[in-house]
Amino acid sequence: MAVTEEYEAVTGAWGVGRVVVDGVITPWPVSEADIEGDIEGAVPQLASLGIAEGGLVLIVSLLSHAAQVFPFEQAAGRLGALYSSSDRSPFDAYRCASLIRQLRPTVVMGIDHRVLDGLEEAGRDLAEVFGPVPAVAAVDHDAHARLQAAGIPARWWLALGPTSAVQPLDDDALRYDAARWWVEVDDAEGDLVITDLTARLTPCARFRTGVRGTVPEPGRLFLA
Repeated sequence: MAVTEEYEAVTGAWGVGRVVVDGVITPWPVSEADIEGDIEGAVPQLASLGIAEGGLVLIVSLLSHAAQVFPFEQAAGRLGALYSSSDRSPFDAYRCASLIRQLRPTVVMGIDHRVLDGLEEAGRDLAEVFGPVPAVAAVDHDAHARLQAAGIPARWWLALGPTSAVQPLDDDALRYDAARWWVEVDDAEGDLVITDLTARLTPCARFRTGVRGTVPEPGRLFLA
């Protein structure tokens, strides 16, 4: 959560997250009501990765991702599960591997190319690190491809503007909360834009996500 003086005075703000599209950072104030709605949406997404009572999810992220990550942390609790965290950086990759070994999580989500770079620079074998984890979700194409090449059936946890989409264990499509968000293809190139369907502190109308794909039906999308 990147909170600056410019946004501290936003009335009703739980905090200020950020949305990054094509390298451009957009501050994104969210309210407690926004967060509660996002938690409700994250519960089935997390369950679709296999999290249930007694399980544990390891979330790999940065503090600036808090507005998108906090709902999944709380969703774990509502499913009777636990969560742990490590930083999404090459410098903390060793701790990610250590937590996987010690905690034996059901799900590891948030792996990007920087985490994999850190593991490989340390001489760690990706199949050995992630092989014991039932579900591993990547956040970028490079990490997804490298995990697949290592024999890990990687899923997706994809930033979709101010929300995110998750690829379940039983579906090739990624799923997002269609009760709160409308996602559509904007042009012939397949660029996806997103619009909020509920009142939020920061309105969102046809916001360009930087993601290309198709939307066969509300709540499901395929990457291009």
